[in-house]
Amino acid sequence: MYYSEEIIEEIRSQNDLVDVVSEYVRLQRKGSSYFGLCPFHNEDTASFSVSPDKQMYYCFGCQAGGNVFTFIMQMENFSFVEAIKHLADRAHITLPQPEYSEEVRRKMEEKQVLLDIHKEAAKYFYANLRSPRGQQANEYLNKRKLNKNTQKLFGIGYSNMDFADLYQYLLYKGYDEALILKSGLVIPKKKGKGFVDRFRNRIMFPIFDVHNQIIGFGGRVLDDSLPKYMNSPDTPLFDKSKNLYGLNYARASGKNQILIVEGYMDVISLYQAGFENVVASLGTAFTQQHAFLLKRYTGEVIIVYDSDLAGTNAALRAIPILSSAGLKIKVVQVPGEKDPDDFIKQNGPEAFQTLLDQAMGAVMFQVSVLRKKYNIEDTEQKIKFTIEVAQLLSRLDNEIERDVYLQEIANDTKISAQSILNEMNKYKAIQRKNTNKINIYSKKIEAQPQNHLKINKESSNIDEKNGLYKAQKNILRFLYNNASFYPKIKPHLSYEDFIDPILKKVAQLIYEQYDKGLNIEPATVINHFENLNEQKQVSLIFGEEKNKSQDYDIEKAINDQLKLIKRANIDKKSRNASDIYEIQSLIEQKKQLEKLYINLISG
Repeated sequence: MYYSEEIIEEIRSQNDLVDVVSEYVRLQRKGSSYFGLCPFHNEDTASFSVSPDKQMYYCFGCQAGGNVFTFIMQMENFSFVEAIKHLADRAHITLPQPEYSEEVRRKMEEKQVLLDIHKEAAKYFYANLRSPRGQQANEYLNKRKLNKNTQKLFGIGYSNMDFADLYQYLLYKGYDEALILKSGLVIPKKKGKGFVDRFRNRIMFPIFDVHNQIIGFGGRVLDDSLPKYMNSPDTPLFDKSKNLYGLNYARASGKNQILIVEGYMDVISLYQAGFENVVASLGTAFTQQHAFLLKRYTGEVIIVYDSDLAGTNAALRAIPILSSAGLKIKVVQVPGEKDPDDFIKQNGPEAFQTLLDQAMGAVMFQVSVLRKKYNIEDTEQKIKFTIEVAQLLSRLDNEIERDVYLQEIANDTKISAQSILNEMNKYKAIQRKNTNKINIYSKKIEAQPQNHLKINKESSNIDEKNGLYKAQKNILRFLYNNASFYPKIKPHLSYEDFIDPILKKVAQLIYEQYDKGLNIEPATVINHFENLNEQKQVSLIFGEEKNKSQDYDIEKAINDQLKLIKRANIDKKSRNASDIYEIQSLIEQKKQLEKLYINLISG
């Protein structure tokens, strides 16, 4: 699909990156940039930076970076075209009728076929459950007290014991073998050619995205074999770290909060009991993507995990992730180490609602866990408890909230509020010191009155094996940060000299802008790349880096890197040269290259 550079740039410029990111991440202004906890990896110290001037973001922890299109692609698992549509709609921009490239058309058609395959598979599993061979599966569902309407609503089915039953059915329906394999529903035989079904003799749970499209399956065994639950693998449709089971129904429930449980059956059982605002992660630990996905549909969540050790630890891991998305969090632990499904069957919906009404705030839940961990009647353990509680309260942003919890804990434990406060101040002082170490970032390199400039050791220390890519990236970063040196470097290094195709395209864009007398806008350069990995690669050129402890002569480094690029280009041409005069010319160029030295100060 094709949109003009002009319309893409208009959409980008009408979607301020700080505003867009703020819909997902809590940002705080520090100097000329904004910082927050990175939504793409778990962290305690804010290393995610958003630059209003560059209209770029960059994480100093995981190196994620890009412009507003990149951010939406990462957050929403969108393609470039989907991100364009999303941001155009956000800015109330009407898109022109698109033209389709062959590659984009192929990918869109492939995605639609994969959706069709999953829909057909769901129908087949559903029919299996209602056939004679689904008798055992039906008995299991009846035992779990799931009525027929609930089974139909969630599309529950059965995969029978035959090794290639679904595979043969999909072939019969006319689907291409390669796409059947790509769907994740079949796997290659361990011996010989051909394929077998991934799911066999399992209760099948279709996994829907928020648009009610089937993107994967979960399967539960009917016996004691392992694994008890199995999910579809990651496919072009399905990424378990970015989807939540039941969210298609929970988001439409009209409730102002969403319950988070541990499994399929908990979701289905609670829904049947009238709690339609419930979701579960898909066989993986709770992730940042899950948290930000929930943030799109609610401001409050209630974690409803088992009260055993595993459930408690899972809740403790989920709390900071959910908090970083700006969600209000409460916690319910089902008594008797039961799961929500068992509890509601034994005690009914009213009793479960009472549990929800009595849900603890996330902070007091964590304090209650610490109370169980330490015996505060013992002096040494009381000290450890106080230190951990102080660290917990220190992480709260809201000062009023901190004070309320401080007084509540002090009253409950008979530990003086001042003692806890003293530990909080110690902890915050340590955190500030560590944050200052992390947040010392390198600044633009500017012309100095001395005979040399500075560059970090990583840029200077080039080796022939892996230094070529770094050299190309460093030259581009230097040109972006130091436009005045472009006329001195251009005569000796054409953008055609760049070996890496992505960096060559960036070089061409930079050269064209400078030739027109224009400044470089990083976010606009990134617009020229549709692939997410390419966007992230390009963003590293313009993203800031941390300072190193030692500086080196940039003039020498730039000359060394330029020669490395030119030498690699000559070597590449030499391998393809067949004419004796061309070879002699390349040998002479290499000789002259060794004599080259660009004086960046005086020319």
